Amino acid sequence: ASAMAAPESRFSCSECVKEMHHLGGHVHEVGDDMTAYLRANYCPTTDDVEDCEENLSIYYPHMLQQIVQHYFVDGATHVCQTMGVCDAREYTCDECVVGLEWVEAYLEDPIMIAEMTIYLEQNGCIDEWVGCKESVKKYFPEMHVMCMEKFWIPIEICNSEPVCTGETHPPHPTHPHY
Repeated sequence: ASAMAAPESRFSCSECVKEMHHLGGHVHEVGDDMTAYLRANYCPTTDDVEDCEENLSIYYPHMLQQIVQHYFVDGATHVCQTMGVCDAREYTCDECVVGLEWVEAYLEDPIMIAEMTIYLEQNGCIDEWVGCKESVKKYFPEMHVMCMEKFWIPIEICNSEPVCTGETHPPHPTHPHY
């Protein structure tokens, strides 16, 4: 088995934490695309395609949002500490990619997926939601793997960030700069 080494970078702790806080926005931006993707590619593989299309596929972006909030927003400092980043200076586009590749390793690691699944069972389901915990355990891991493969492309994410585009202020989603 191989272990992934921390990225060689001069990305500072504060820069890293700031970028971890932005991950929730990235998930929100592609939520509808994830739902459509799961309906087209995951639901046909389940026992109940109709239930998946009506329920499971629309819940996945919300589950991922909870995961990102817990592990990468609330836990931003911890993730950045595992990267070993602490030199103070502006980071580069290449360092953005390396950093998101590190996050990708977290998001796709089978042990972390098991941790995320347990977290969702314990924190995303309430007793009144019959079958919630069982459904999370049964469906979340595979939906998560599929969406990470399709949507977590570090170079594409970074290429929309000011550090790679050269913009000084990212355009507001309802008032883009032309």
